[in-house]
Amino acid sequence: MAIYTYGSSNIAFSTFQTWANNVNSSTNITLSDATSDFAPANSAPFSVSEFAPNTVIFYGSLVAGTGGQVSVTAPYTSGTSTSIVVKNVLLSSYSVSITAVQTYPYVFHSWRTAANGGGTQLSTSATLTISNASSTTVKAPTPYYAYFV
Repeated sequence: MAIYTYGSSNIAFSTFQTWANNVNSSTNITLSDATSDFAPANSAPFSVSEFAPNTVIFYGSLVAGTGGQVSVTAPYTSGTSTSIVVKNVLLSSYSVSITAVQTYPYVFHSWRTAANGGGTQLSTSATLTISNASSTTVKAPTPYYAYFV
């Protein structure tokens, strides 16, 4: 996952392609598209004021290494899989909990910034809760990797 923080200046629609699951550089960017994959669900009427200065948005994906699966357990439940695209979440309002589930005989080791135990260790807890307060300490490029040994 990654975390996008709006600064104190005006909000540009071109920033939506950074974090919004339903927006890419080849689409006509709309506020409706950008907010359509939020969890909890966001409904019309939409407002750019939701992205006020210092708004923090969580986005990205989870990938499980050999020996387990991953899931999102809050603010919504994703089910388990070896790879998950996470819905966009306003960390200004909600926390996100991601969980690694080991498969015997493997044991969960850590959440990492790279596959196969590489990169930086983010946590050794199988359930990692990311909040607005912790967003700077667990900020990582997408995806987050669950490493099992």
